[in-house]
Amino acid sequence: MGISASYLNLIEHNRRGIAGRTLLSIARELDLHPSELTEGADASLINALTETAKSHSSIHAEVERIEEFVGRYPGWAKLLSELARISREQRETLTAMTDQMAHDPFVSETMHQILSNITAIRSTASILATEGDIPADMQARFLANLHSDSQRLSETAQKMVDFFDHDAETDPSGPATAAAHEFWASHDHVPPPDARPELKSGPHDAPVLHSTLERYQSIERTLPAEAFADIAGKHGFDPLSLARHYNSSVMAILFRMAQMPADMGFPVFGLLEVDMSGAVLMRKPIPELALPLYSSACPLWPIYRAFARPGQVMRATLEMPSGDRVLTYALAEPLDHGDYDMPALLRSTMIFSADSRVMTQAPAAPVLAGLHCSVCPRKHCDARRVDYILA
Repeated sequence: MGISASYLNLIEHNRRGIAGRTLLSIARELDLHPSELTEGADASLINALTETAKSHSSIHAEVERIEEFVGRYPGWAKLLSELARISREQRETLTAMTDQMAHDPFVSETMHQILSNITAIRSTASILATEGDIPADMQARFLANLHSDSQRLSETAQKMVDFFDHDAETDPSGPATAAAHEFWASHDHVPPPDARPELKSGPHDAPVLHSTLERYQSIERTLPAEAFADIAGKHGFDPLSLARHYNSSVMAILFRMAQMPADMGFPVFGLLEVDMSGAVLMRKPIPELALPLYSSACPLWPIYRAFARPGQVMRATLEMPSGDRVLTYALAEPLDHGDYDMPALLRSTMIFSADSRVMTQAPAAPVLAGLHCSVCPRKHCDARRVDYILA
């Protein structure tokens, strides 16, 4: 963690406090969420069950009695929390795999090869099974074709299995932003000042990874987290009001709000950044709103509508199929000044939160949205472009 054993001893005996970065370092080394160290195990368990109840609001769980439940039945509470975590992770895995199967070029090409081989095998087998007077030399050719097509099918299927079994951290066939996603997730979007990203999937990761880190470090210097947390609360966590107060760009405020240390009690904001193709450059999901990795998400999200109005901050309440509501702020800005014959390149950013302190700013009329058409049960949505896989 970069501290001495003697200093750690003082911390353990309550003779020294723990600053935010030290706490985050301890949590990272112990593979814990910082809240488990700042609030205690019971508080962490209560928060986990509360989030679970919110994500299944139709069941009407007695949220006001969660503390009593945890105190009287701690074993059952831990079991429910663990089952909820597993369910959430499996849902995210299903979403990511569906997203990948629909948009990853390797998967698409391999599936095409598999279907082509199956069609060829079926045609050859049909001829051999229905035709009774095939000459011996022609029958031998059919059998040879059947053997070679079967072998190709086996090899192609094995490539598909190897692709999904291969460790995503070292797979160079993954998205060019894989290292950036991994780096930011591993630091909970608040890396220490001396953080140095490790490129695991090749030098093509460098542009996104280093540019996002440089941007964070610049914002950290100009908008210190502790002072920002206090001022943001006084401004009702309103990005435009904060931008005017600091005489800062709204984009810097959005990233600052989404990249705050976990131990400051600041509302948790998720983050999504995309380029004009819809490719995901940065992502920070929250329990109420998962995020895509390989492709664009629901076209009703304001992050995409913001491309039509560069420079205008868009605010909207999204209501997900689960019933969860999140307040979103989206903004698209040019990366450069463009050229006389070419428009400027744009990037769009959206932050979002379901925190009650933030939802006071939310528009009353929500946008009925989803995550991705393939995993969205809203069957009659005008924006639907692919079928719901569980229909």
